[in-house]
Amino acid sequence: MDALTRAFDPARSANGPLIPFPPRVLVPFAVVGLGGLVAGHLGWISLAVVKVLGVVGFHGGLLAASFAAAWEGTRGWKPHAALVALSLLTAATACAVTPWGCLAYLLPPLAVALVTLRHPECRRMGLALWADWRALARGVAIGGFLGAHLLLSASRTFGYPVRLNPPGSYLTDVLYDVGANVLSSECFFRGTLFNRWQRRWSFWPAAVAVTGLSVLRYLADPALPRAVETMAGAIFYLALLSLSGCALLRSSGSLLPSLAAALVFFSAYRMLHVR
Repeated sequence: MDALTRAFDPARSANGPLIPFPPRVLVPFAVVGLGGLVAGHLGWISLAVVKVLGVVGFHGGLLAASFAAAWEGTRGWKPHAALVALSLLTAATACAVTPWGCLAYLLPPLAVALVTLRHPECRRMGLALWADWRALARGVAIGGFLGAHLLLSASRTFGYPVRLNPPGSYLTDVLYDVGANVLSSECFFRGTLFNRWQRRWSFWPAAVAVTGLSVLRYLADPALPRAVETMAGAIFYLALLSLSGCALLRSSGSLLPSLAAALVFFSAYRMLHVR
């Protein structure tokens, strides 16, 4: 029971398999996401429905795997994963119906916070409702520096405009990051995979491996522009963001500073209009 009351402990030994969750956890979410793509390609469902199923299948799968790893193979994680998946379904559906519905993307982090409050197992992936303010400040500073450098480089070098117009579209993108994109990536890549691997291999091998997977995840995103300079920039900044997130988790024992860094960075990135 002592392990359930401790915060994230980078020195704790990593027992069990290399992949800290049963791969079968991802099967139903993969069926939802890939099934939506196939049905959309065949014209059975609209593009809006395809996007909704994609959000649930991809981000829901990453969060479900994170919960399964946090519970370390014991029972009890499934209802919480279902709750978060339902909140993603609600948010993606509401956002598809009306732009104001994207405010529902606040539901998934609230659901994760509720689970974290009630179940100390979440501390195994660095989730807690508190963190040292200095670590949070470092996370905000790192995300702000990388975001500002991205905007300055892209606008000065490639002439990409930086603007918030239309503000509704910008807010929609940021809410998606808050409730799905950043939340699932940080919980899965940093809180789950890096958490396990850095205790098996040490910091740098684990951070490099997780960073490679994290960058591949974003490069496979069809929403990312395919221009060569955009792809190169994405690799550079996302790699730095991932390595920084790993260092923040390792030093603070909390996932919140890494979450803060990613949210600040993506909030800046959403200001960039790539033609």
